[in-house]
Formats: sequence, C-alpha cells, structure tokens
Amino acid sequence: MLVAPLVIAFLAQVISTVPAKPETWEWDSKAPICTLKQRNEAGEAAVTIERTPGNEETELLITLPAGAKLGRGHLLDATIRTNSGREFVGDVSVWRHSDKDHGFDLYVDSPDPTFIESLSGTPWLEISHPKIQTVRVPIHVPAKIVATLRDCEDTTMLDWGIDAVAWRNLRSRPLPLEHVRERFGALDYPAAALAANVEADAVARLDIAIDGTVTKCATVNPGLPVVFETASCKVLKGAKFRPATDVSGKPTSAPVLYDVRFRIGN
Repeated sequence: MLVAPLVIAFLAQVISTVPAKPETWEWDSKAPICTLKQRNEAGEAAVTIERTPGNEETELLITLPAGAKLGRGHLLDATIRTNSGREFVGDVSVWRHSDKDHGFDLYVDSPDPTFIESLSGTPWLEISHPKIQTVRVPIHVPAKIVATLRDCEDTTMLDWGIDAVAWRNLRSRPLPLEHVRERFGALDYPAAALAANVEADAVARLDIAIDGTVTKCATVNPGLPVVFETASCKVLKGAKFRPATDVSGKPTSAPVLYDVRFRIGN
C-alpha cells in the first residue's frame, strides 16, 4: 500500500520487453512481510513478489529495461490474464525506476486469492484496460516459490498472534468493498516524519466484525514509530468490508492485515 505526496498520470503506451534470464530468488530481509526477489544474470531484481500474511492480495513489482515504451500512471480494475486464459482483476501502476538507466517499474496488485497460484508456470501476464492498449510482460515463477511464500505467511501469522489454520479454513476471508489504497492521500503522511524524511512500513491488523466494520486496528511489526500506526489506523478504521464466512457460510469475525507503506515521492 503506497502513501506518498505524488500523483501520476495514466498509462499511455504498450510495454514490450524481453528481460534477462532469471537465475535466483532471495528473501528481502528488510521487508516486514513475505517478500521474494528474483535476480537476473546481472544480479538485478527482475521480479519481486510480496504477500502480506493475513491478506489474500498478491503484489508484483516487475522491473522493465530502459527500452520499454510506456508512460507513468495508475489504473484501477485492470484485467490481468495468464497464458492459461484465466482472468483476474487488479490495480496497475508504472513509474520510472530509481535508477533511470534501468527503465521502469511495473506494479501489479490483485486481491484474488487464486492469483498467486496462477503465477506458477505462466510465461507471461497480459494486462488490459480501456485506457491503454494490451500489455504483455514475460514472467517466470516456479511452483516452489509459491509454496515458500505460503509457508512464510503461515509462520508470520503465528508470530503475529493469528491462528493461520483457522484463518485459511474460513470459507471466505474479509473482502474490502472499496479500493482501500485509494483512502490514503499525501496529507495522511505524518507531518513530523515527512519533515524528518522518515519512511516506514506499518503492517496494520484490522479486526472485522460480522457487519463488515472495523472494530480494532493496531500495527503488528515491532519498533514502528507510533505516528505511523496512528496515521494508518485513522484512515483504515473507516473502511468497509464484506465479512468473513465460516465453513457453514455464516458471517464471522476475522482479521485482515495491510502493509501501509509510507514513502516520500521524488
């Protein structure tokens, strides 16, 4: 989840890329959530997969070479297809890589709980939206990487005091009725932290009642300055959800977690 004092324009062009052959995967030890990075032959991050334990979203960050032809932008409710023909709804953003010689970063976020499994074995993702032409991006995610991420999620949920088995055994988990990221804006960045140029990740746990309201909000990652928890929960407490359902299909209370990223725009 991105919070930064920066607004970007819409995507405008087709992405056409042939990335270097991926070689290795490694954990991002600095990330508070389950994050794996795929390195190419040059040792650069080619694909990053992020999964917040206690949330079904899959976030992808794909680094595109400098020759990619596209414009910066942010699109809601894009259609994402795999080579198997399956379609998913997701949000897409593009921005220039921090190292301008390395082209652009393509960010894809899908809330569909089955999207992560569909990444396994697909050679490309195809992205379409009424505002852009169709985009096809090469990708390679081995099945063992998906399994490793799942293991990380279960272990981390236990560390955060969440019964991972019970959470996964729900017939459905809490589902937001709106784009939660869109609730955040530049003014939600803590003023003191912004002035001090401090960035942070606030992993917020929301307890969702059977009526879909947030009854409690608190961050679970230790050592976080309290101003980031306060800023995150002030916004998230107003979100509305479709409540979780138990094995019999009845609404039940359950937690859902979000990684709120406070980043200062360039």
